[in-house]
Amino acid sequence: MRTRSFLAAAGLLALAWLSAQPLEGQEPKEPTRDEKKAPDEPKTPALDLKLEVPPDAIPGTFRMFLVKDGRFEPLKDVDGKLLKGPTGKDIPSPKNREGKIHCLVCENGLAPMVAVFVRTGGDKVGPDTGVGKLAKNLNTLVPKYRADKLSGFVAFLQTQPGTKVVTVKNKRPDGSEYEEKVEADMEYPDDEGRDKFATDILGAADGLNVPNVPFGLAAQKSKALTAWGVGDNDEVTVVVYYRMRRVGQPFVFAKAEDLTDEKVNEILKTAERAILQQK
Repeated sequence: MRTRSFLAAAGLLALAWLSAQPLEGQEPKEPTRDEKKAPDEPKTPALDLKLEVPPDAIPGTFRMFLVKDGRFEPLKDVDGKLLKGPTGKDIPSPKNREGKIHCLVCENGLAPMVAVFVRTGGDKVGPDTGVGKLAKNLNTLVPKYRADKLSGFVAFLQTQPGTKVVTVKNKRPDGSEYEEKVEADMEYPDDEGRDKFATDILGAADGLNVPNVPFGLAAQKSKALTAWGVGDNDEVTVVVYYRMRRVGQPFVFAKAEDLTDEKVNEILKTAERAILQQK
């Protein structure tokens, strides 16, 4: 019985082999697409994502504590009356970042900007000083070019410099979160003498009455200031830029007194010329 089963199995295998062979005069069967070995795919060359940054490009953001920002009126009701909070004070506009750390470079984006960096205290800036005259004239110029979104700010560089380690949350490609410690510049909350600086700056802003020009407070030294080209020994530096590209070279003054009426006019003309050339 076992011999018969063995012979039957051998016969079936032989029959299966014969059926797979091509008949006489018949071309061998071409392998199917799935049976063919896929050719080696050409390797895609790696993309070189290094972009050249134009030499006149704005180097990055600039964060500071906004001491005074009068650009946004408090909230009003449908009849135009000021809305009051629980304490009886006016309810500020959500756009108003006064009293908070904010980046005006980020806020204004591609709009034209006159950025003024000052190393003297707010108590040294009055209506007869170069910085005061620049702020007042810029305050007048902003409404003239409202459609072009002209803006500007005065940053007083006074708080303690240095770095600190902060913890930030990041996400992995799979969506999970992880914490990472990074080094960052010290800011307004890290200096115990900050309130005195802010009080002097607020007095200067109120004395000049320049609601269109925010006044802020930042560190004496930082990575951001280095990137912006603000010298450690220059009392006033003015950077005019438009569409994130610097317009000409920065205006640098070793002493605040060097910012004369002639230089104030030159700075404002530079900003106006940049706007008009784009029209």
